[in-house]
Amino acid sequence: MPSIGIAGLGPAGAYLGALLQDKAEIFEAQKEERFTSVCAWGTGYYRMKDLIKQTGLNFDDYILHKGKKIFVGWKGKLIEFDAYGLSTFDKPRLLKDLAKNIKVHFSSRVDRGYLESRYILAVDATGVNRTLLGRPNKDFLVPTIEYKVKFENPPFDDFYIEPFSGYSGYLWYFPLSEKEYFVGAGDVYLNHEERVLEFIKKHRGKIVEGSRVGKAIRLLPTEYMEPLYFMNAVAIGEAAGAVYPLLGEGILPSMISAKILYDNDLNVRKYIVNLKNYFLPYKKAYDYLVKKMKGQGNALSDAISVFSIVRDAIKFKDVLGVDLKISYIFKILSIL
Repeated sequence: MPSIGIAGLGPAGAYLGALLQDKAEIFEAQKEERFTSVCAWGTGYYRMKDLIKQTGLNFDDYILHKGKKIFVGWKGKLIEFDAYGLSTFDKPRLLKDLAKNIKVHFSSRVDRGYLESRYILAVDATGVNRTLLGRPNKDFLVPTIEYKVKFENPPFDDFYIEPFSGYSGYLWYFPLSEKEYFVGAGDVYLNHEERVLEFIKKHRGKIVEGSRVGKAIRLLPTEYMEPLYFMNAVAIGEAAGAVYPLLGEGILPSMISAKILYDNDLNVRKYIVNLKNYFLPYKKAYDYLVKKMKGQGNALSDAISVFSIVRDAIKFKDVLGVDLKISYIFKILSIL
């Protein structure tokens, strides 16, 4: 009988299950025939390829678009960055394939008591819901909305993002094929859907019927996420704060958190120490974001913070999918 019970078939839960194989089984609230994954399906190709290879799958089989550029629209200007393998992929299919050799209980909403009583370790991979561990002592959630859109004349042929003033969120435009894109946004001030619909109308896009989806994403980093474990239940993925705060990107960070738990032989105390150490740069990015949202800081302190954040991001470029360089600091400061 499997000794590990995992709640959630998202990136963290599916990847941990793929690593553990018959030692684990997964409980997923969605119905199998309607299973999907709400997000822009964008991630860093190189780190993802390496992680997926360890499960026996080939990430290339799931690629929809591999980017070369990232365009940023800000105050009427278009700023260009080099991508470092930033790609979109068929996320729902990959998640189901990761779990193909594992027992998955679809349509199953479970609580901590149910898993704790049946398994040596109960893993909370339920994202913002934290079904097993409950809501954290403090939190920072941002609502998002997304549409699949067809453009006869796409405004951009690669990735595009548009930050909102006041650091409240941003709009994204991610290629899925030559003329089909995800267009979405998140905004703490709740103007995200209005901004998305304005963008689609401006560029004469046609919304794919039934494609509207929405969810909240967590920006609170691991360092501030409490509790990370209780009794024999432990959090991974977005439930553990594994999301890059400045971009809201959680696919690879979530899988990396699962790998950290696996590499520490499911020893929760060792896992927590290594998890917090790995994601410490995310705390730095979060602190900067919150400071700017409050209208704090000045040109000098901002430059120092951005330099430190960019230096960290360079180390994570295979995760973020952006080929950042120190020379980009002035570009970034012009945006931030």
